[in-house]
Amino acid sequence: MKALIDLFWFKYSQLQYAVKSGDDLLINILDREIEPVLQAIYHEEARDSVDARLQFQFVLDLLQKEAADVSSVLRQRDVLQTLADRYLQAGSGDGFEKSFAPRTSGSLRKGRVDEGFLNEAILDCMPDRIAVITPDYRYLYTNSVNAAQLDARPMDLVGRHIVEFVGIQRFEQRVKPNLDRCFAGERLDYTYAKELESRTIVVRCRMTPCMSSTGKIIGAILLLQEIADRLRSVAA
Repeated sequence: MKALIDLFWFKYSQLQYAVKSGDDLLINILDREIEPVLQAIYHEEARDSVDARLQFQFVLDLLQKEAADVSSVLRQRDVLQTLADRYLQAGSGDGFEKSFAPRTSGSLRKGRVDEGFLNEAILDCMPDRIAVITPDYRYLYTNSVNAAQLDARPMDLVGRHIVEFVGIQRFEQRVKPNLDRCFAGERLDYTYAKELESRTIVVRCRMTPCMSSTGKIIGAILLLQEIADRLRSVAA
C-alpha cells in the first residue's frame, strides 16, 4: 500500500509541475499514468489495520489538496464511503474489523473527541453537534445532528466552506481566529449567544485539533452544545 501511495504522490508532484509550466504533452502523459495508480490504491484490499489506515489517510490528504475541485471532492467522498463499507460494515470474521470498531467505554466522548482522533462511528452516535473542519476552513465531516441544524445531509456538506453557514462577519471576527489557534495545536472552550426567533440561545463551542494516525493535525473537531436558553420578554 505504501509503495503505491508514494508512487502516486511522486507522479502527482510531477503533474503539478507540468500544470504550472503549461506543458500540455506532459500533462496528458501523466494523466494517463496517474489514474491507474489511483485506482489501484482505491481497490487494494488492506491486509491489516496499518494498510487500511494508510488508505483512509491517503483519501483524506487528497481530499484536502483537491478541496477547491468539486468533482474531486465528490469522488473522494464516494471513495470514503466505499472504504467505510468495506472495512466497517462487511467485517472479515478474522478480527481485522476490530481495529476499526468503536470503543464501548462508559463515556463515548472521553478518549476520542477530547484526544482529537477522528472516529466517525462514535461521532455519529453522539447527541451533540459535531463537525471536523480542514485547515482551509471546509467541512471534512459532520454528524447528522449538526447537518440537520444546517438543513442538509452530512455528505452534502463535505468540501463546503464554513463561511457559507456562519457569514463573513462572524467568520472573520470569531470563527477563523479560533480555528487558526486550533490548527496550531491549541484546544479552545468558549461560549457565544445567538438569536433564534424569540429566544437567546447560549452555545458552548469546544475545538480540539484533529489528529491523523501519524500525529499530524489534519483539521479541528468542533463540538457544539446548547447550554441554556431563555425566553425574551415580549411586549403585550
